[in-house]
Amino acid sequence: MRNDANDELDNLPSLTPERREYVAEPREEPAPRSSRAGKAPVAKGASTGPLWALVGALSFALAGLGWWSLQQIGLMEQRLVATQESFARISEEAAGRIQDISGKVVATESSVTSGSEALKLQVKQLENRLAELSQQQQQSATAQAALDKRIEQLGTELKSGLGASADFDKRLQALSTEQAALKAAQGDAKTTQAELAKLDGRIKALGGDIDALKKQGNPAQAIRNLEQDLLVLRSELDNRPAASAGPSTAEFDAFRAQMTRNINTLQSQVVNLQQQINQR
Repeated sequence: MRNDANDELDNLPSLTPERREYVAEPREEPAPRSSRAGKAPVAKGASTGPLWALVGALSFALAGLGWWSLQQIGLMEQRLVATQESFARISEEAAGRIQDISGKVVATESSVTSGSEALKLQVKQLENRLAELSQQQQQSATAQAALDKRIEQLGTELKSGLGASADFDKRLQALSTEQAALKAAQGDAKTTQAELAKLDGRIKALGGDIDALKKQGNPAQAIRNLEQDLLVLRSELDNRPAASAGPSTAEFDAFRAQMTRNINTLQSQVVNLQQQINQR
């Protein structure tokens, strides 16, 4: 893997060739023909002119070629320097970008790590929440079952309560009827007590008459009148309606029994008085 940030571009080998001074090497001129073997013929002076002209032309051509080569080498050096500077700028920019990217990668890794930890924490919280919801669901199911059972019990109690309510209504109606009858009986008892008080007064008056008759000599007619009055009182007392149950009617029954005893006593006294009269 390349690591451009750590690559050093300062020690690149130079592509520019070292300048070398162009020095024309001396050429060995051909020895004059006169120095050669004695057998060679002596050259004529007019035949060397074109050769020297050709040598001069070649020299000028070589000089021009060398100058042009130097110019091209200078241009190449300038281009190479520009290329190196461009490479250096590109390397610096690349290094800066690589550092930025490295910082972003580190920040991204840290954010991803923190996000992963937060996600793990959320997952753990969700698992705990799910466990709580499961427990609450179980508790709700238990409570619902208990509630259904309680509703069934209440339904049963309601049905039995409806029956008991009907019985209670009947008993209440019966009590209302009995209360009305008791009120009527209390009114009748008051009336009867008043009448019995009158009868008591009459019985007391008859008792007084009997005492007076005992003192008389011939009380037969008065005794017969007393007997008739006693019979009338007894018939009135017997014809009274029976009293209903209750606290007031109990007193009335006791008073009625007392009156009956008083009448019976008076009748026995009248009978005794009649017997005494018959014996005389």
